[in-house]
Amino acid sequence: MSANIDNTLDLEAFINQTNDLVSQQDVFLTNSVVINVEELVSRVSDLISLPEIYLQIRTLMDDMNSSLDDFASVVNTDPGLVALVLKIVNSAFYGFAGQIDNINRALNLIGIGQLHDLVLSLSAVDSLALPNDIESLTVFWQRSIYCGVLSKLIAEKHYLQDTESLFVIGLLHEIGHLILFMKYPKESKLAVHQAKSKNIPLTKAERALFGTEYGQIGQALMAEWNLPSKFQCITRYHLEPCTATEYMLETNIVHFAHMAAVNKFPGADSFQYPMDQDIMAQIKTSGEDMNALYDEAHELSLAMEKLILGY
Repeated sequence: MSANIDNTLDLEAFINQTNDLVSQQDVFLTNSVVINVEELVSRVSDLISLPEIYLQIRTLMDDMNSSLDDFASVVNTDPGLVALVLKIVNSAFYGFAGQIDNINRALNLIGIGQLHDLVLSLSAVDSLALPNDIESLTVFWQRSIYCGVLSKLIAEKHYLQDTESLFVIGLLHEIGHLILFMKYPKESKLAVHQAKSKNIPLTKAERALFGTEYGQIGQALMAEWNLPSKFQCITRYHLEPCTATEYMLETNIVHFAHMAAVNKFPGADSFQYPMDQDIMAQIKTSGEDMNALYDEAHELSLAMEKLILGY
């Protein structure tokens, strides 16, 4: 008799649990909204714009007659930017010997391309200080900085050129999330809840709810900002690197660094990603090598946090 009662209770509990899940799914689908990415980005572009000093540097880069002195003159108009650029250039992130005490010398060492990437990084963090009650901006940028640093370190192991650009792409690869959190807070909270309750990646819940994901939104904002195609491509395809048609190795690197960063700094996405062995084979990095890179990335990202985030 007690066994029948237990079975009845188990059945009732199962039915209640199933009804709860169906109810949650109904709420999820009822609140779904199909996002037109281009329209969304055009609506926020006035709120999210890069500062004039960055635009001046971009203009100089497009001018074949510009000189290092021209770039130095632009940066020197902003004493705060000068101080920050010099702090970063003198940090372990670059590892130069000796003290670099002026922008002209820094430019001679790092070049125009890396100056562009540095100013873009600092400008974007300020421009994307978008308030939201879904994820702490501190956690967001800690994760992004770690992703950028780890991407750079892996790229250096492959002797890739322009490894600093991988840092910037890693830093900015999740900017689409900030737009979603700002413009669709209710739906984003629902996606976060769905991801946690089902123990799935947040991106999977977002795709079901919005018909798109943050990588596509981030790529569209980068296009609006006229950033290099490399930035746009890797941001767009890092979630599914097998779909990338160019920059395949770099996209695999950022994909791997993203998963490691989410595991280390879970926030809105709290899914614990298994380290994809196929991707590790693609980036030709062993588990032992990765453990050493994780430790180095941790140390470097802590230093970069203090410089970029100001604490």
